[in-house]
Amino acid sequence: MATELVPAPDTADTHDAVRSVIRQLRVIIRALQGHSRSVERACGISAAQLWALWEVQLSAGLSVSELSRKLSVHPSTASNLLDKLEQGGLVERRRGRDQRIVRLFVTDAGQALLDRAPAAPQGELNRALQDMEPGQLLGLEEALESVIARMASTEPKAGLQPYEGIR
Repeated sequence: MATELVPAPDTADTHDAVRSVIRQLRVIIRALQGHSRSVERACGISAAQLWALWEVQLSAGLSVSELSRKLSVHPSTASNLLDKLEQGGLVERRRGRDQRIVRLFVTDAGQALLDRAPAAPQGELNRALQDMEPGQLLGLEEALESVIARMASTEPKAGLQPYEGIR
């Protein structure tokens, strides 16, 4: 049985593919940046804060650790987002019988802001990813892991921070 030789990829094709991927990543990044700026102009809070506010509204009474999981951020990052929301009178923290557990609730002012706010850009990206076929999503995840592994300048904890010029 003869084995068929697979030709090496054309260098020009590889360069074209690299440029195409970079352009596509720029489209995603610029969409996130642009939407983040428009959220801040419209609402007076960052897009990451708006996303946190949406999540608190969707799951009233959730804990800081639950919020951090929903946002895919480190608990200290979620806490910092909440500090700003609380200072703005948009979220309140309540302690129940177990004083160690803090529960989160949107205030009337926070609800009024949500009623007029655009969707957070992370939500748009999240929806787009959730709409992908499972095989496509797994392939994208593996491809991005491979890219990150080849980059010398990545920060291991960068994935635990919200994107948006970062607040």
